[in-house]
Amino acid sequence: MLQKNPELTIPLNNPFQNDQLERNKVADNLTLLVQSTNQPFVISIQAPSGWGKSTFIKMWKAQLEQSGHICFYFNAWENDFVDDPLIAFIGEINKTSLDKSLMGQFNAQIKKLQNFGGKIARRALPLTIQIATQGLLGQESVRKASDILFTKGSEIANFASELAEEKIRQYESDKNGIQEFKTELTLFVKSLSAGGGRRTPVVFFIDELDRCRPEFSILLLERIKQVFSVEGIIFVIGTDRTQLEQSVKAVHGTEIDKDGYLRRFIDFSVNLPEPTVEKYCKFLFDRFKLQEIFAKRRSGREESESLMRTFVHLAKSYRFSLRVIEQCFTEINLVLRTTPPNTRMFPFLLALLVAMKAHKPASYDLLLAALSKADIHSLADELKQELDINDRIYKWTLAQFDAYLIYGYLETEEDKAEALAVLKANAVSQDPIERSYAQQVLRFIEQIQLDSSASAIKNLASQISLLQKLSIAG
Repeated sequence: MLQKNPELTIPLNNPFQNDQLERNKVADNLTLLVQSTNQPFVISIQAPSGWGKSTFIKMWKAQLEQSGHICFYFNAWENDFVDDPLIAFIGEINKTSLDKSLMGQFNAQIKKLQNFGGKIARRALPLTIQIATQGLLGQESVRKASDILFTKGSEIANFASELAEEKIRQYESDKNGIQEFKTELTLFVKSLSAGGGRRTPVVFFIDELDRCRPEFSILLLERIKQVFSVEGIIFVIGTDRTQLEQSVKAVHGTEIDKDGYLRRFIDFSVNLPEPTVEKYCKFLFDRFKLQEIFAKRRSGREESESLMRTFVHLAKSYRFSLRVIEQCFTEINLVLRTTPPNTRMFPFLLALLVAMKAHKPASYDLLLAALSKADIHSLADELKQELDINDRIYKWTLAQFDAYLIYGYLETEEDKAEALAVLKANAVSQDPIERSYAQQVLRFIEQIQLDSSASAIKNLASQISLLQKLSIAG
């Protein structure tokens, strides 16, 4: 059956059971940190996009809940459409399953939080007026502003005085509103943690912050510091630090001290260790149930080993993120399940083409059309410069790719003969590396002439790109 990688199951009784990246030790250390304080605290879980931050956060959240902590999860990116994250935060609290016996009390407290939060949240103003006033004016003043723009200078002076007074009133109102909110939030947190085997602190996870609009990301950090900084709450933020720094620059200008600014909001940062490519690829191989495909093939064991070794090599060389590796395995799965068991598979070429599509899409796209002699030379040379043909796997893979380019894309016998002549000359070269490589390409060409498999690259590229009619195997 053709399928995407199914969402990872997180067993509640053993949240890290399916952890293939050995990050449970990181979670254990962070749990000790969380349980060592009841003060307001912000932890940043940092890793580049696609390294599995979200999965780690969900596993750790489940582990903390198992040990008695109340946890909330907020996907910042999914709430990026709102102007102010404050109300969305409170809504997330309201959606979380809590002790039913105390829901009446909790509902009343959540209602109060919503009311106080509504007073704090930025008013919806016409854009030009909001920019001019930085969101400090009331609706009545906005209407006056719209009218006064076209009146006398004396009226403008009077209105300016009114603006100053309203800013002062607004400041006092906001200050009191924030304090009221924090007082009610403190009571709510104490209620959450009271009895029933529950323990402090309450942990609020914020995920996907690096994918949000810069304005939303920065306002969210400010809300955490200004409004949610109360005893008994710890925030855990999952983000790509580099991307978050770009958001700081976008909002506050390129000259700002990005690191210093973020230190105002984040108390402790931890970088997730770089994932082990081999283990993650093995995990995906099992998750996609690819072994059931190779079990039906005569040379399935050798083909699966060749495919995995080659792709792991390429994923390391191209520094693929976990997300890219998963996308590549989705395409590998597509090709394997649309290849009949008695049809030759070409595992080295399959691994290379899938990796090319992810890392070098422009070069890969050339394979979907006719290639000139110049294109063929350019593609082959490009890969040889990037990948070390001293490496046995790369030498084998690139030599096979070179051979199938020549016999699959050169249309005239004259062009093929010319390419063969160059290879034969290189096969007696004084350069041992070039000589060995050319000899390997010639061996592959002999095999192509025997089994008539010249169109292997074209066929694989078509399968990967869904250009030919597919029939799902198995």
